[in-house]
Amino acid sequence: MIVTLTLNPGLDLTYTLTEPVGAVDVHRAAAATIEASGKGVNVSRALHVNGIPTVAVLPLGGPTGHHLSELLDADGVAHRGVPQTTATRINTTLAVRGAGTAKVNGPGGALGAADLDALALEVATALQDAPHDEEVWLAVCGSLPPGVPPEVVGELVTLAHAHGARCVIDASGDALTAAISAGADLLAPNRLELAEVDPIARSAESVSDLATVAAGIARRTGAGLLVSLGEDGALFTDGDRTVHGHGPALTPVNTAGAGDALLSGWLGRAGAPAERMARAIRWSRAACLAPTTVAPALPDQTDPADGVTVDHIHPQPTERPRS
Repeated sequence: MIVTLTLNPGLDLTYTLTEPVGAVDVHRAAAATIEASGKGVNVSRALHVNGIPTVAVLPLGGPTGHHLSELLDADGVAHRGVPQTTATRINTTLAVRGAGTAKVNGPGGALGAADLDALALEVATALQDAPHDEEVWLAVCGSLPPGVPPEVVGELVTLAHAHGARCVIDASGDALTAAISAGADLLAPNRLELAEVDPIARSAESVSDLATVAAGIARRTGAGLLVSLGEDGALFTDGDRTVHGHGPALTPVNTAGAGDALLSGWLGRAGAPAERMARAIRWSRAACLAPTTVAPALPDQTDPADGVTVDHIHPQPTERPRS
């Protein structure tokens, strides 16, 4: 069971364009979709479509929040909503066929202390209701709304552990630092967010160099790291074991949900790191090729013809420069 918490959810509005952004004065979309979104919501939707039990916890405000809840109901995604006074945000993606995507996210509505307490209570209830004869995770994903201090993320890690669950944090900046201090089990940064944890990552020239940095962070913090690397695939390390997953080059249709799909695939089923990584890469690639944020379900059996490979890397411990 995977419980997700999205503190800053939104409606994801995607326009598909046939010409580059700015090529004409007025773009007329070839297609348009609107979806329930936010990073944790995307994780729950991807898990649900692949038949994996999940519950999404999120604040919902105004007509947009009501619409988001209706969309989750229509998709059959179990969720626990907490009313908030400010409206749920709208995020807009411009997907240019054959030329990538541009995304503009709304700032989100403020959450007060009472709102955060109510969300923590819903998370606790969802964790209590989870069957404990299987792996249970709390996934705290996405940006913090205006005014929410990063320490809240550390408190959520502690809450997960108090209920016997593991906790993964997909966040950045001070929120990621708070997660490390609280003892999160897994961190899910991208390449730039990894450099926020250890600036040495900025000078990494290869996947092997990044693996060395990530493995060092894992050894120092005790947290596993699942690092998304865009067209270079992804890395996982717990400090002892390090794997790199990747696939053939592709032309993305919509990259908006690729990172969320990667995390979903990793969490989806228990298994060895190489097995989890192979599934995570396949789910992420499927999301890149889908016109919507969440891709259709994928078969459980792997397809050797898809070109996805997972390599074991053996980074050597490096001695950090003395200050």
